[in-house]
Amino acid sequence: MIMMLEKIDYVYAVYLEKSFSKAAKKLFISQPALSKIIRKAEQDIGVSIFDRSTIPITVTPEGEKYIEAIQAIYQIEKNVKRYFKDLEELKTGSLSLGGSSYFCSFVFPDMISRFNKAYPGIQCDLTEGNVEEMKKGLIHGKLDLVLETGLNEDKNIKNIPYRTERIILAVPKNYKINRQLEKYRLSQTAIIDQSFLSLAKPAVPLFLFKDTPFVKMKPGNDMFSRSTQICKDAGFNMKVKLYVDQVMTSLNIASTGMGALFIRSDIVKYLPRADNLFFYKIDHPLAVRKVNWAVKRGTYISKAAQTFMKMANYSI
Repeated sequence: MIMMLEKIDYVYAVYLEKSFSKAAKKLFISQPALSKIIRKAEQDIGVSIFDRSTIPITVTPEGEKYIEAIQAIYQIEKNVKRYFKDLEELKTGSLSLGGSSYFCSFVFPDMISRFNKAYPGIQCDLTEGNVEEMKKGLIHGKLDLVLETGLNEDKNIKNIPYRTERIILAVPKNYKINRQLEKYRLSQTAIIDQSFLSLAKPAVPLFLFKDTPFVKMKPGNDMFSRSTQICKDAGFNMKVKLYVDQVMTSLNIASTGMGALFIRSDIVKYLPRADNLFFYKIDHPLAVRKVNWAVKRGTYISKAAQTFMKMANYSI
């Protein structure tokens, strides 16, 4: 067992880098020396860990189990360190946070500022990325806590509810269709204070937008699948003028008149002004979306992470 533990850092480096030469540089050893260590690790377990016939190097089915075991060992080590670090009552430590561009730009800054004032000894790191990048960050132990909407719970990810949000429709003001929809329009104030959720405020008939051009988030984004289904249920397929992968980019482009856009209602309060857009309420189950904290399943949730979530929840 001790001999196996001596080799796991080398094996995992090759797995991450998908290259013996790159891993050797990271480990500050020669490539032949690294290759010898990996061969010895494979001899110890009697199977090949890596398929060397592919470029980049891939992991064999047996190797995948070996990598999972390494990750489990790393997680145990990390959990033990966190446990004893927690005994210091948040005087020192670190917290790695992650989320999409929206959460990193508008939601996390205030959360981190308040947490830092309360616990200045905790070093917070913030990583921005898409859903897949966030998931990999959690699984590989690079992130402690992620705030997202599209991270589905699975064997590796556990979701902790944060809040729900509503999806609304933003339409350029110069579109003729707006002339017949005055009674459906939402003011920015009604969106910010959420009074638009009242049953007294009617939802716009979406089928009226069947000939309207749209700016749409790219495949892989949760809003892509939701907007697609919402429009299909309204009886039409979206006429997409442009695909984008950033929320603020999509809003800026929609503001130029290029197309209508499905957006989260919460973002409206962060817009300095929306002079070029009208907003409309949507009546559809998919227009209600859960926002969750995500952690790696089976991991020890540090006191820093628990406290950060509690402080964030109090601010809702």
